[in-house]
Amino acid sequence: MRHDETGDLRFFAHLVASGSLTVCARNLQTSPATVSRRLARLESRLGSLLVVRNTRHFGLSENGRIYHERAVEILALIDSLEEEISSNTNIPRGTLGIGAPVELGRRLIAPFLDTFSATHPDLLVNLALASEGFYDTSDSLDVVLRLGLPDSPDAVVTRLASTVRVLCASPEYLARHPPLVTPQDLATHHCLCLRRNKTMALLDRWVIGNDLQTEIITVEPRLSSTNAEIIHDWALSGEGIAYKLLCDVKHDLEQGRLMRIFPDLQGEKIDLHAVLPNRKYTQASVRAFLHSLKSHLRVAGFF
Repeated sequence: MRHDETGDLRFFAHLVASGSLTVCARNLQTSPATVSRRLARLESRLGSLLVVRNTRHFGLSENGRIYHERAVEILALIDSLEEEISSNTNIPRGTLGIGAPVELGRRLIAPFLDTFSATHPDLLVNLALASEGFYDTSDSLDVVLRLGLPDSPDAVVTRLASTVRVLCASPEYLARHPPLVTPQDLATHHCLCLRRNKTMALLDRWVIGNDLQTEIITVEPRLSSTNAEIIHDWALSGEGIAYKLLCDVKHDLEQGRLMRIFPDLQGEKIDLHAVLPNRKYTQASVRAFLHSLKSHLRVAGFF
């Protein structure tokens, strides 16, 4: 019986990255029993125990550690070879894994991918969404879209475009509350604030201004959430004033569902970056994706 040695290498690398049989099964959309059987077949073929596992512990044996280290090296060489050949042909094909923040991914990237995938029928596109854009290229992704710079010094980063934060609220909210004359009036209004995941730190210091003067206004939130989409939905339903990325609310502003407050002023400038693996060759699919995305961003609230 022929064995898929490369498939076994990828399976084991994915298993170790997952940290448990259960998580690996969930990521592969299969059952823990199936993952366990595949691991057992691999260990039987190699004649060596690779993973030390019980109900409380998942770890590598010495041979498992060696197999994993060599597997990662071999897979990197295989991927590099395939990317080099693909780069030479300039035809996007295979699989393209993209990571993005939740709201940006749902409202902008997902609709864009409808058109992009139709243009490249030989390309299988996977879109993974994470709160605050905390995916990186170690998550088996080919490109990660991130607002702001990544923490990893080894990352290959390309700035795609910039956007700004703006103050906005629904027409219904503005009709029910006193008009805002200066940014200091925000202190008397219902504001909708983001919180950081895990730390729950409140992002209540809003920067607003122009080229001549900038102020930092500390607001008192009526409602707060770690999820930017919830803040967006609250603003649409008239719960208060939001400090949103222009790219997230551009369509709602154009349709009149939201209205800008102090339209001559703007908040922080935020850069959108593409984070790539630290590899010599960039896949043709990644190059095609970024080229098309840059053109799309110019009409989607970026500059």
